[in-house]
Amino acid sequence: MPMISSDDFFATWTHSLSSDFRQDGVPAESSDWVTETAKIKVVNHDGADRVQVVALSDDNALIAVGVRHEVRVYDIAASASEPRLVRTLPGYAGCEVGSLHFHPGGRKIAVGLSRRLPRRMESMLRVWDLDDPVESSSHLDDAVEGAVAAASSALLQHWSREDLDAADLRTEFTKIIAGGQHAVDVRNSRVLGGHFVGSSNPFSHDGRSLLYLPAGDVVVLDVETLTERFRLAGHTGTIMWAETSPDDKVVATASWDKTVRIWSMDSGEVTHVLTGATNQCWAGAFSPDGELVAVGAGDRMVRVWRVGTGELVHTLSGFSRWVRSLAFSPDGRHLAAGASGGTLRVFDVVAGECEQCWQVDVEKDQFARSFIEISGVQYNSRGDLFFSSTEGRVFGYRAVQNAKWEAAVLQHANFATSKDGSMLIALSRDGREVCIWRIN
Repeated sequence: MPMISSDDFFATWTHSLSSDFRQDGVPAESSDWVTETAKIKVVNHDGADRVQVVALSDDNALIAVGVRHEVRVYDIAASASEPRLVRTLPGYAGCEVGSLHFHPGGRKIAVGLSRRLPRRMESMLRVWDLDDPVESSSHLDDAVEGAVAAASSALLQHWSREDLDAADLRTEFTKIIAGGQHAVDVRNSRVLGGHFVGSSNPFSHDGRSLLYLPAGDVVVLDVETLTERFRLAGHTGTIMWAETSPDDKVVATASWDKTVRIWSMDSGEVTHVLTGATNQCWAGAFSPDGELVAVGAGDRMVRVWRVGTGELVHTLSGFSRWVRSLAFSPDGRHLAAGASGGTLRVFDVVAGECEQCWQVDVEKDQFARSFIEISGVQYNSRGDLFFSSTEGRVFGYRAVQNAKWEAAVLQHANFATSKDGSMLIALSRDGREVCIWRIN
């Protein structure tokens, strides 16, 4: 039986829908309210590298892309069709870039990194200041060359040249010296061991704090000094989501221990423990006014609580599997939730009733049931809804016009919308280009 890669499969596979967007019984129509305007070629077609992740600054001026071991920053302020490479942040200790987050001010980038060690994966993060001078790694290269030369001279008295070449000393010394540099950076707080919390935005809205997971508890850091402000201790299971409220007064965390916790940003003390979920809690979202928090769980429910009192307001159903992506509309009137099983539902926040259901026909395509999931759910400031599905497509819905949109197949549906609602960026299927769309 011939084998096919996942990329090749998803490039040709298409799903059908059992339910689509509609208003007053009228089906939504496709339109060109989102149009592609430019592509940034990041990787040459004869190269082996791929863009793994992309991020857009709040002011639409900068795009950051992670290409294996480095981050490239492009200025698109003057023209998105003529991007200018302004900074390359060098690789670190053999780590690959896994996530990127712009600071609200746009001049810092938080980078999530990982590397495979003999028996485990090691995760770390680094915050780069784009106004700082570029660091040179020449001293590390010099150290490697010096070590190789010294070792080769001594070993050739006992080994053959063939044995020396087979030992690949340069690769081994590079690993050792990179590990030493990592230890120095950790000791001096330039690099932090740990990772960001799921797909959460790690920065507070005022840009003063950064949330990350060094181990089992979320730590809140001071962004300027990268020193710990406080540690949010109390969960007994893996924490999957952590974000600050829009006014930065509280932090909410969701955990596999089936609870959601609300913490004071002044003291780090827990103010409410929100219960009701009967399975793992996966992801959440704050309402724009910060008064509500919604969390999706493995029990196929979304729960909405009042942040100030801990009161359970709604338990929203209609999903066949876990719910791991949520977003409130900018006016706070609607909550969109994406789930495994190919379901996206939009609820009226006041009434707690479902107004829209977008559903992949998993009864017709039983194979899709095993892998299809809706993720990346987000509204832009204009109220347009965007989300992605497992095979790499990005979808949009504009309720005021009952108009829908679908992008071509992309790489892992890694996309972002601009804060002002005018732009969408995503990676091309082959991972070599960043595609830019204008939201009309």
